[in-house]
Amino acid sequence: MRKIVVTSAYPELTALVKEIVNEMHGEITVLEVVLEDAVEQVQKLLVKEQPAVLVSRGATAELLRQNFSLPVVPLAPSEIDILEAVAQAKKRSLHIGYLSYPNLTDAEFLRKALDILGVTLKYYPYRNITELSAQMEQAHYDGCEAIVGGGLRGLRLAKAYGMEGFLIYSSRSTVVGALERAQEIVTLQEQKEEEAERLRRASLAKGLVARYFFRDLVGPALRDTIHKAERFSSVHATVLIWGESGTGKELFAQSIHNNSPWSHGPFVALNCATLPEHLLESELFGYEEGAFTGAKRGGRIGLFELADGGTLFLDEIGKMSPSLQAGLLRVLQTKELRRVGGDRMIPVNVRVIAASNEDLQVGVENGSFRSDLYYRLNVLKLYLPPLRERPQDILTIVDSFLIRFKKKLGYQLHMSSEFTSAIQSYHWPGNVRELENVLERYAVLVGEGEPPAYQELLDSFPEFWTGESTELFHEPLISSDLSVQPGTLEDMEIQLISILLERCRGNKSLLAEQLGISRTTLWKKLQLH
Repeated sequence: MRKIVVTSAYPELTALVKEIVNEMHGEITVLEVVLEDAVEQVQKLLVKEQPAVLVSRGATAELLRQNFSLPVVPLAPSEIDILEAVAQAKKRSLHIGYLSYPNLTDAEFLRKALDILGVTLKYYPYRNITELSAQMEQAHYDGCEAIVGGGLRGLRLAKAYGMEGFLIYSSRSTVVGALERAQEIVTLQEQKEEEAERLRRASLAKGLVARYFFRDLVGPALRDTIHKAERFSSVHATVLIWGESGTGKELFAQSIHNNSPWSHGPFVALNCATLPEHLLESELFGYEEGAFTGAKRGGRIGLFELADGGTLFLDEIGKMSPSLQAGLLRVLQTKELRRVGGDRMIPVNVRVIAASNEDLQVGVENGSFRSDLYYRLNVLKLYLPPLRERPQDILTIVDSFLIRFKKKLGYQLHMSSEFTSAIQSYHWPGNVRELENVLERYAVLVGEGEPPAYQELLDSFPEFWTGESTELFHEPLISSDLSVQPGTLEDMEIQLISILLERCRGNKSLLAEQLGISRTTLWKKLQLH
């Protein structure tokens, strides 16, 4: 047997467990501890290994259940085991105290024990060491002369109060039954892991995998957002990601999936804006054979079923029609779906991550998006700021792309100071996606050679030199503090151009625009001088 931990209340039980395990040719860990001490020891064990199941008895078992998410198999003594202990105590006195965890004692059983053995049996429940000590003291004051239960600690306490303690020994059949049940749980977990691995491989074969992790997301300004997303990944609640196009909504969705307990399942993504309503419905929910003209023979499984046990990422959720919104809401509420043209309900266990490049609250207010669906989706909300609001991230993101390009291309890409300056000054309406595209274009243009000449940059990256990007330069080009040294007209012209070019932060296209000359004319003047 593997991955099983047993807590033992007394040496005889420890020896019996080890004997049975040897006969069953298994491997377990036995900890001879009880109550809070058992919790502490199991906690230490979890640091080194990950057991699949715990086996314990009495109050110790209940404490383990309260402190750990692992399954706990009860090693509870049978009624015969308890009666045998009471019978031994009867030889010492007819005034017996019985100690156990509250939920483990059957009042009817205690009544029968009184009738069968003819003893005065008083019940003292306890949940921890403190209560055990208090109840032992109470038993003493109640006149009990013998104590049944409480483990080795109970024996020592009983002796301290002048009473005799009697252990409740777990019989061989009880121990065998508990260990067999524990092994069944281990076997079931291994089967689930194998099935999960099979699903993961199937997902890989179909491409239904998330390839990005939180470690792939860079940028100091995103640190808090990433930490929030990491917290979101641990729960199964729906996540709504809001951000402009190109801010990395799917990258965050994939990272959340890969960091979640459901990472072994598939990751299925769909852009709701790319399909018309009738195709989107069948894509999401699937369809039965003959559901509509052109339906595939045998029907087709939908994305919800395909994502079962994993994550379904719905991008551009705000573009979904009102009727489909109603169908999506129904699936989220009931965890069931009906295929198009079908008459049976199919259960699905899917974690939904939705995304939108617009604030869905506005859609709720103008009636284009259902409020009930919005509140169902908006359990956990993640806002991704545009790149222009976090300019400190630009060079960090560029560096990460350059590392990726180096691995892909086999050489280091060299960026000119003018290109770097333009990247930092640009307003990036397409956000990170546009930045990546621009860098790929630059990589193709440069290759392994030196950075291109300025005129080539002007021709290859017109977005940097036109439109809103020029608004980033706020300093006036011509002001009263301009001064040049006397000389020839050409000398003073080049001095003036140099001063103005510095004020334009090296942006020759902007300077040409401000001087009212063509970029070619400016280029020639700079080349001549």
